[in-house]
Order: sequence, then C-alpha cells, then structure tokens
Amino acid sequence: MNAALTSLVAVFATLAGSTLTFLFQRHIARQAERFARDQQLWHERIGAYSGFAATLTDFRRSQNDRWHLERADPDSPRFLSAREASYQRRADSTAALCRVRLICGDSALVRLAQEALDATTGIHAAQDEQDRAGRGEAARLALERFLNSASPQAR
Repeated sequence: MNAALTSLVAVFATLAGSTLTFLFQRHIARQAERFARDQQLWHERIGAYSGFAATLTDFRRSQNDRWHLERADPDSPRFLSAREASYQRRADSTAALCRVRLICGDSALVRLAQEALDATTGIHAAQDEQDRAGRGEAARLALERFLNSASPQAR
C-alpha cells in the first residue's frame, strides 16, 4: 500500500508540475505576443507620424514655391508645374493623414494633424508676402503642435 501511495503521489506531482509549467508557458507566450504587438504598433506609429510630417513639410515648401512662381509669372510653365506639384504634395499629405487616422486612435491628435494640413493648404492663397509668411509660419506651428502631441506615443 505504501508503494502504491508513493506512486500515486509521484503521478499527481508530475501532473501538477506539468500543469503549472503549461500555465506558466502560456502566460509567457501571451506576454511575448502582447509585447510584439505593442512593438509593431509603436513602429507603425513612428512611421505614420514621421511620414505625415515629411509629406506635410514637402507640401508647405511646394505651396511657397507655387505662391512665388505665380507672383512672378502666372502663365509660365514653371508656375503650372509648381501648381501641379503642390496638388500632388497635397494628395500625398492627405494619404499620410489617412494613415495617421488609421493608426492613431486619438481623436485630438487626428484633429491636430488635420489642422496642420488645412493650415498648409491655405498658403498659396496669401495676398502678399507678409500674409504668405504668416500662413507659412502658422502651418509650421500647426505641424509642431501635432508632433509635440504625437511624441509621447513614439517614446
């Protein structure tokens, strides 16, 4: 009877050990999956936010070029090319904004990104150099507000 009890205790201990090992390994695997998912989201956010900033900066430059070339000669091929380039940069910026919206999940941050795009869009409509410079600075500051708000998610 003593040998049977010892065998039963050994079997029970083995089963208990196996069960605890399984539960511990499952917990570790879930933590690893969560960590990998968080890391991937972090990388995607950095890519989306920095991509938006880059395309919006290019768009702002193209809006300034368009404004200057239109003042110099609105019928010139250079102006027409600059205008088309600004349209393309706006499309690129809008696509980058869509990516921010998909990856972000923070409506206040999305609103700041939209405000930065809107501010940049209005640069070419400036009435004079002072207005253009002011609109350009407003667009730069709007992008800065977006980046300042996005940076905690990128850390």
